[in-house]
Amino acid sequence: MIKRTLLLVLLVATGTVITLYPYAGQPQDGPQTRPADAVQLTILHVNDTHGQLEPKGNSGGIARLATKVREIRAACADQPALLLHAGDILSRGDALTRRTKGAANFALMNHLQFDALTPGNGEYYDGVANLQARIAQAKFPTLTANVELKSTGRCLSKPYVIIDAGGVKVAILGLCFVRTGHPSAKPLRVENPIAVAKALVGKLRAKADVVVLLTHLGFLDDIRLAAQVPGIDLIVGGHSHNVLPNGHLVRGPDGADVLIVQAGDYYRYLGRADLKLRKTGRRYEIFSAKASLIPLDKHVKLDPTVTAMMARLASPRPREAKSPAVAK
Repeated sequence: MIKRTLLLVLLVATGTVITLYPYAGQPQDGPQTRPADAVQLTILHVNDTHGQLEPKGNSGGIARLATKVREIRAACADQPALLLHAGDILSRGDALTRRTKGAANFALMNHLQFDALTPGNGEYYDGVANLQARIAQAKFPTLTANVELKSTGRCLSKPYVIIDAGGVKVAILGLCFVRTGHPSAKPLRVENPIAVAKALVGKLRAKADVVVLLTHLGFLDDIRLAAQVPGIDLIVGGHSHNVLPNGHLVRGPDGADVLIVQAGDYYRYLGRADLKLRKTGRRYEIFSAKASLIPLDKHVKLDPTVTAMMARLASPRPREAKSPAVAK
């Protein structure tokens, strides 16, 4: 396991900055300066969007998300930025979501260039075959480390992905909550997420600079993960619809603090976690992390391209023309 020395920064409502861990070699007394070789990794995230593609009044909507993501990516310039979804895309969905069984949602997510998804329990309700069709449609990895198909004994999709983000290797492990009593879960075997994380995180720690758990388990289970599994840097969560303006810190079993983030629901917020890293030898180490939420409200314009895409997707398809009758 690589040595992790973290300087996690929590911005509280008063604007106070609380220094929790100094990075190696930085005196605890005296000024905390940013190393010249620092790299910032920005992780943008949403969860529990529940198929509400259109804005609800002056809040939400995937077109507002598109605008803000584009702005942040432009502002990050040559610094890496990832976009993650922590699940529940389809359940409770609007008319377009339900009519297309999520195909419209995934088309829009492809356009926004998401980097990874962990399905929520709502993705299973239309049946495993439909979820597999959405996984095949996605141009980004869908991560299901603790969900297996009984017929094959293999993961429903990839358990994890390692992304090269501007030279920083980011491992993302996906852990799902599935309602095993629902008929749609009959083809599935769901393993304990903590046991799965304990089996995989150490291996990922050896391969990556940053280890992220992308979970649809709920805030309390994310806390248990952070407290029981060593080697985690960040948990991007969903399922419990928590609004965590500055994230939540949990001391891990290895003594390092783990930052847990979640961004409410229904595209009301875009979550943002900024991780600052510096290179030590051939690897990067985190020395600072902070979390924030960006309201997707009336002050954020609707992206015109996404709005037009939604209109096209919502248009009824013309019926196929019948071949003319052939005279006998």
